[in-house]
Amino acid sequence: MTFSFVRFAAGTAAATIFLTGSALDAQTGVGAHLTPYAGVLLTGNWYDGPVGTNIAATNAPMLGVQGGIPLTRGVSLVGNLAYASGDLRIGLPLFGGVNVGSATIWMYDAALELGGLAGRSRGIAPFVQGGIGGMTNDIRASVFETRATNVAYTAGVGVDVGVSDGLLVRVQAKDWIGRFNSEDAIGFRAEGNLAHNWALTAGVKLRF
Repeated sequence: MTFSFVRFAAGTAAATIFLTGSALDAQTGVGAHLTPYAGVLLTGNWYDGPVGTNIAATNAPMLGVQGGIPLTRGVSLVGNLAYASGDLRIGLPLFGGVNVGSATIWMYDAALELGGLAGRSRGIAPFVQGGIGGMTNDIRASVFETRATNVAYTAGVGVDVGVSDGLLVRVQAKDWIGRFNSEDAIGFRAEGNLAHNWALTAGVKLRF
């Protein structure tokens, strides 16, 4: 089931990006866009244990790219791929916590976007996004390596600032909501938190 979801999510994101590329060739001027961005991922706890203990990936810098094509005025289909790399941390009361390995996180989704400048080249305009995708965690510690993939629902808000006819600045806050997939990682199910993972990013939106 997990591999089927990964294939579906990856295929959806790839198809969206491919369609975006095709739109750049065939529909120049309709508002197709590509946005490379950078920022920080503020991660939620995977598990909360007794007396204030927890397990999570640490907050980490991230890089990503988002592509989109307009469906109608003010509505776009967007695909997103992002990467973050931090530490795997066990939180401990009084001591703060200890790093026990590293966690590389891949995030991908397909979503609908409402708002933005919608054909205007200059000005300031808010937008919202909502979609579905996944998060893949590659975990490395001194004695093991494993991978876990979970479904993630996404919701984001942001602002586009038009600088010129084809160039905008995009600032966005996006929440990736999902549970760590312990069955994928260690072979049995242990129900964890429904974690919120906030991506706070800024990028240059290139519109064609």
